[in-house]
Amino acid sequence: MKLQLPSKINKINQPSIGLDIGFNSIKVVEIISREKGFEIVRFGLTEIPAEIAQEKKRAPALGALIRRMFSENNIKGKKVYISVSGHNVVIRTAVLPKMPLDELKDAIKWNAREEVLFDLEKADIAYHIVKETEIDGSIFYEVLTVFVREDVIPFMVDIVRQAGLQPLGVTVVPMALWDYDLAVNTVKPHQVTSYIDMGSERTRVYFVSESQLLFSREIPNGGKNITASLVGDYEIENRDTVTVDEVRAETIKKTFGLPAEDAAGKTEEGIPLTVIRERILPVVTKQVEEFNRSIEYFKNKYKTDKVHRLIISGGGVGLKGMYQLLDQSLDMEIDRCNTLFQAKTGSLELTKEQAKMIGPSLTAAAGLAVGQCSKIDLLPERFKFSVKKLLIKLAPFAFIPFLLAGMASYSMQLREEIKVDEKKLEENKALLASLQNKLGEMQGPKKEIDGLENKIQNLKREKRSFPGSSSAPVDFWEILEEIAMATGSNVSLSQLHYTDASFGKEDDEEEGLAPQLNRLMIRLQGNIFGEDLGAQVSLRNFLEDLRKSPAFKEIHIIKTEPVKDGRFTSPGLTFELNLIPHERNTA
Repeated sequence: MKLQLPSKINKINQPSIGLDIGFNSIKVVEIISREKGFEIVRFGLTEIPAEIAQEKKRAPALGALIRRMFSENNIKGKKVYISVSGHNVVIRTAVLPKMPLDELKDAIKWNAREEVLFDLEKADIAYHIVKETEIDGSIFYEVLTVFVREDVIPFMVDIVRQAGLQPLGVTVVPMALWDYDLAVNTVKPHQVTSYIDMGSERTRVYFVSESQLLFSREIPNGGKNITASLVGDYEIENRDTVTVDEVRAETIKKTFGLPAEDAAGKTEEGIPLTVIRERILPVVTKQVEEFNRSIEYFKNKYKTDKVHRLIISGGGVGLKGMYQLLDQSLDMEIDRCNTLFQAKTGSLELTKEQAKMIGPSLTAAAGLAVGQCSKIDLLPERFKFSVKKLLIKLAPFAFIPFLLAGMASYSMQLREEIKVDEKKLEENKALLASLQNKLGEMQGPKKEIDGLENKIQNLKREKRSFPGSSSAPVDFWEILEEIAMATGSNVSLSQLHYTDASFGKEDDEEEGLAPQLNRLMIRLQGNIFGEDLGAQVSLRNFLEDLRKSPAFKEIHIIKTEPVKDGRFTSPGLTFELNLIPHERNTA
C-alpha cells in the first residue's frame, strides 16, 4: 500500500525523524518524502535495560542509549519529533464560545480547572481547534486540549539533548497514531475509529470520530504479562521438570506467540505448544475482555451503536495468533498497523518474519515523523530553535578577530615586563630560602597543633555517638520527589507522616524475647478521584510506580475505602499506605 503524502511534508527528498521513548523500549523511524508518498529509509528499536529504567536520574543513560541506537542504524539526522504519555498527561475536549485566540488559552485553563489536579499555571498546554459550531445562534469552538505536568516535557527534552539531538516538536501518542492512520487509510465521514496500542507494560485505547479524540483509557496489561505467564516449571513427559526463566520466556513468546488450539509442535525444551497456549490464553483473553468493556463503555457514553474500525498497533500486535483471536472475539473491522508492510522500505534488508514482528512497534514513531506534531505541539518556546537565539549564543565569539589583533600589539609590552619579573623572581628565591630556614624552627608548634586537631576529631566522634546527634538516615528530598513523580492527575494527597515504626510484637520484651529493630516509615494518606473502575486502575498505577521507585524498599496498603458521600464533588477512593524507604549508610 502506498502511503499518502501528508500536507505538512512538502519538500521532496527531505527526511523527517520520529523518536518514540517508551517505558521499556525506544523506537526511531526516519522517513523521506517522495513524489508519490514517502518511504521508511532507516529505523531502530532497542530495549531499555532494567537498571537504567529504575535510575532516578536516568536522562544521561537514556541519552547514551539513543545515541548508540542512531549510530548502529546509521541515522545521521539530529532533529526529531517526540511524544509524551502516562497519567501526568491529560487529554480532553471542550466546547467554548468563539473568542480572540490570545484569550483562548486562559479560557481553556479555566474550563479544565476541576478536572486537572496538577498546577495548570505551570503546566504545558497545547490545543487544536477542531471546528466551529453554532449553538442557539452563537458560534462555539470545539477544542482538543492537552495538559502536561510541568516536569514531564523538560525531562523528555533533557533525554533528547543528552543524545545530541534537537527536539522539533512534542505531541501525544494518540495524535501520532491518528496521523499515521490518516496517511495510510481513507476514513469515511461519521465513522468511529478505535486505536489500540499494545505496549510492553500497558495497553492504551483511544476513540476518534469526525476529527475529534473523544475518549481514552489505559489498561495495565501488556506484553510483559504474557512473558510472565510463561515463566515457571513445566512437567515434561519421560523427563525431569524444565524451568523457564524470563529471558527464555520472552524468546518462546516471540517464536510461537499464541499457538493454535490444535498445535502439535513442541519447544526446544520439549514443552508441547498446547501447554504454551494454556498459559498465555488467560492473559490475552483478559486483554480482549478489557477491549470489549472499553468499547461498550464508549458506546453507552456517546450514545452510538457501533465502533466501525479497530486499528491495532504496538509490539503486542506482532504476537502470532493475536490478530486471529481479536478477529474472532470482536465484531468489527480490524486493521493491523505495520509500517514495514504498509510503506516503501527502499534498500532495507528484512525477512517477512522480522517485518511482521517489528513493524507494529514502529507505528507511533512513524506517526510522529509523518504528522510532525501539526495538530498538537507541546514543545515550550524556550526549547525551540531560532536564528535569534543562535546569534545571541555566538555573539561573544564575534570579537575574537579584534581580540587577536589586540593581543599581538600587547605581546611586545609583555616581553619588557617579563624581564622585570625575572629580576623580581631572583629576589623572591632568596627570600624563600630565608623563610624555609624559619620553617624548620616552627616544627615544634606544628606538632602541638596536629595533636589538638586529633583531639577535636575524637570529640566529634564521641558527639556523634550520643542519641539524637546523627543525621537523618534517609534522603527526604528524594522521597518527596519520587512521590510527586508517581502522583497522577487524579490523585490528591492529604497527609504525609514520618515516624520510626516498630515491626516487632509489643509484648516481646515481657515474654523475654529480644525486641525487633525499628524501621523508618512514611504514612501516606490521600484520595483518588474517578468512577469505580477508573479509580482502582489509577490506584494500581500509583502503587506500581511507587514499587518501581529506587527510594522505597516496601509498600504496604493499610486501607482503601470509597470516598464518603458529601465529602467531595467527585466519587473516588480514600487510601492509606505505609512506605518503607531505603535507609542510606550513615556509618
